[in-house]
Amino acid sequence: MTAHSIPADPDEKADTPGTDANGAPEASAEELFALFGDEYTCDILTSLEQEPKPARALAEDCGMSRPTVYRRLNRLADAGLVDDRLRVASDGNHRKEFHLVVSAVSFDLSEDGFAGYLDPSGRDID
Repeated sequence: MTAHSIPADPDEKADTPGTDANGAPEASAEELFALFGDEYTCDILTSLEQEPKPARALAEDCGMSRPTVYRRLNRLADAGLVDDRLRVASDGNHRKEFHLVVSAVSFDLSEDGFAGYLDPSGRDID
């Protein structure tokens, strides 16, 4: 993922615990730190920054097993960083394709602790 930060509105409150104002999943700052501290997760995010991909292509790109990719994708989806959609291939098979749903993650440090914010992606994911 490109190293830049687009600040989100820290005063925006979630309608439901664990979700943002739009009902999307929202990770705690601790969860985000844990995700970005994992090399496999960072490799997957970097690969998805180029274009949406199925898990098989991510496994090949990142040099890891598909179970490892799926575990990380589940954590990333739970945190609201990636999502999937069903794609029908020319051979008629259906595959999930994963894509980024945020363009940046920022962290705010204060005397009360720290917080993490996700900036929604403006990407068109046809």
